[in-house]
Amino acid sequence: MKFIFVLISIFIFQWSFSQDDSIIDYGQKLVDENRLNDAIIYYKNHLNNPESPEQNIKLLIGLADVYKLKLDYNSTNDYLIKAHEEIELTGNIELRFLYHVKMIEFYRKRGLYLEAIKHQEKAEDIRKNNTINDSYLSSYYGRRASIFSQHFGMQDSILKYANKSLELAKKVNHKSNIFYATLEIASVCALRKDYKTALTYFKELIKYSNENNLIQHQADVYINYTNTLIKDNQLDNTLTESLKALEFIKNNDLLYNEIVITTNVYETYKKLGNYEKAYDYLLQVVILLEKHNLKKHNEFLFELEEKYKLAEKENQIKINTLEITNQNKALASNKIQLYVSIGLFLVAIAITLIIANFLKKEKSTNKRLQSLSEENEFLLSEANHRINNNLQLVVILITDQLKMTSKQNSFELKNVLTKVEAISTLHKHLYKNKDKRKVDAHNYLSDVTDSFLNLFEENNIKTKFHIDAVEISSDLAMYLGLLLTELCINSIKHAFKDQEVKELIFEMTYRENILFFDYADNGSALIQQEIKPKLVDKLCRQLRVQCQIDTEKGFSFSFKKEIRND
Repeated sequence: MKFIFVLISIFIFQWSFSQDDSIIDYGQKLVDENRLNDAIIYYKNHLNNPESPEQNIKLLIGLADVYKLKLDYNSTNDYLIKAHEEIELTGNIELRFLYHVKMIEFYRKRGLYLEAIKHQEKAEDIRKNNTINDSYLSSYYGRRASIFSQHFGMQDSILKYANKSLELAKKVNHKSNIFYATLEIASVCALRKDYKTALTYFKELIKYSNENNLIQHQADVYINYTNTLIKDNQLDNTLTESLKALEFIKNNDLLYNEIVITTNVYETYKKLGNYEKAYDYLLQVVILLEKHNLKKHNEFLFELEEKYKLAEKENQIKINTLEITNQNKALASNKIQLYVSIGLFLVAIAITLIIANFLKKEKSTNKRLQSLSEENEFLLSEANHRINNNLQLVVILITDQLKMTSKQNSFELKNVLTKVEAISTLHKHLYKNKDKRKVDAHNYLSDVTDSFLNLFEENNIKTKFHIDAVEISSDLAMYLGLLLTELCINSIKHAFKDQEVKELIFEMTYRENILFFDYADNGSALIQQEIKPKLVDKLCRQLRVQCQIDTEKGFSFSFKKEIRND
């Protein structure tokens, strides 16, 4: 009878453990498929009623992994702290080991290698004195390999720990660890210029991630694969694979990977001598970098504002609580005059201590807010510096190319240069504004047209521009600036024959929440011809507008767009 009871207990334990694993495994599956928002909802739903303390810890760690992929390091840190507190309550050695492994990756991802190494040393101490399951050990050795790869650059050590990780990952069929351990091995082959072996590994990893629906993994290996093809000078193959990778990454909305692969496409076209295509993709890189930086600025400013509002609300609650407490004490002290006096005296002391404590906390809160504000200013300054460097690099590249290009072909490069200047102008306006998400259309587009004054004078073209003063979003401003730039360039290049009077007219007005965009030239070269400029059409699609083009008396272009200027 006792033997049967033991068997039943073991069965129940194993069933519970398998249920625990199935919940965590499904959450990891959502992460691997890049369904990050679904994963957050899934983990939080199960956190409401975890089946065991161990499952609760794994759910918290799972949420930390998701927010790390979303580059939300504050939330990542919060959930790792909660997981650590729960681990200390349970005393589970293996989960304590897993926590240090996650902290290694958390700090490595942010480039804080000294902090990562501290957690590596703590994990190593646990490993030496305890039995750890193969899945966690595989992750640990994989993190050690990545630190040697990115921080120390010691190829033999990378191979040593990557192979250890791979052997254990295959043993427990841990797909993510199998992938990244193999990726580290392939990267060493590429570093040693054994491109043939490296490319074979990368192709197998693309197939493996595709078969197992590992979205983020496939996007990561595409970067290594196309970089190695460039190093091996397989330019035609690089272009084919990079464009395929770019389509996959765009479909899965992976902005960072899109920036890297688009840069590879630009580099490939440049090496192939197709400068027109190269500069098209270079312009896309600039737009993507601007989008990435604006997104991170807006997220940071929003978080800072929310934290300040929350702190203000908490302070008000504390003040209200103090007022209610004082009123209750005053009402309760009306029994005897002596007790009233003594009570008031004690209350006065208590209030003084509470207020002193409150003021101390408020002072500390103000210091933290001041620190956050200074950090924000630093981040904005650093971002401005990096964006200026990127734009300066583009200008230098185009200027160098202009020196090597004939006068006949130099106009195309000036065309690209004006587009880059349009984006640079937008950046300057955003940096000057208090609200980084909006710009004044009149000031911005006037600055854009000013960059054409020399070209207008060189070609004897008269202009008549009118732009209403209206605040618009930074994204809308960028596309309007590029569109106006492209229209002006097309008119200068194609519109006019040998005619004495050359004129451009541009008017942008804002009435009753509608933005009216009207552009025209009196050029005779394209009269009665059906034209549809490709880049103009693409920009209209980005703006989500239907444009009207008329060539009866020259060239005219117009559209209207509803916007809310709240």
